[in-house]
Amino acid sequence: MKNKNKNDEHDHDSALPQRETKYYESFVRLSKERAIFINTDFTKEMASGLTALLLHYDNQDPTKDIIIYINSHGGDVAAILCIYDVIQMINAPVKTVGMGKVYSAGAFLLCAGTAGKRYVYPNAEVMIHKLQVGFPILGKTSLDQAAYLETLNDINNNLLTILSAHTGQTIEKIKEDFTSTHDIFLDAKQTVAYGLADHIL
Repeated sequence: MKNKNKNDEHDHDSALPQRETKYYESFVRLSKERAIFINTDFTKEMASGLTALLLHYDNQDPTKDIIIYINSHGGDVAAILCIYDVIQMINAPVKTVGMGKVYSAGAFLLCAGTAGKRYVYPNAEVMIHKLQVGFPILGKTSLDQAAYLETLNDINNNLLTILSAHTGQTIEKIKEDFTSTHDIFLDAKQTVAYGLADHIL
């Protein structure tokens, strides 16, 4: 009886890693097909890993699509701009797919895919809102604060210009929507109509 309990415990413990391994292996297999899944917030660390994959895939075959599946609540602006720059630099087409919740920086990445290759699932929820750019103010003088605000304004204007270019919306419309105090939620049809995606899957 004692030995049986030990075996049962061993079987139970070994089953959990096996399930986790199968779950992990599914992502590994998809990564070999040049598919990247984003299911976390955008951070500096995440951006480093994602851009490394983009550069690797581009080096492997600059003519074959890279697919990015996006299910994220958003995150750091510097991180998303880092990813955006690499997407624009590489030669490989980047297909973006919005699924689940595609909020803030996630919506920005969705629209940054290659034109004609930006997709959204029928029940995905996309959200855009006032851009939240922030970093610690170094220094305490009024000149320091003025420099901070000027930099903040430059970053915001750059983001708005990028969004206008990729959505086809006028800069005035983009400024109106992305300086609103309210979050703007879009369903799949509205996402395509806005220009954040090209097709509904």
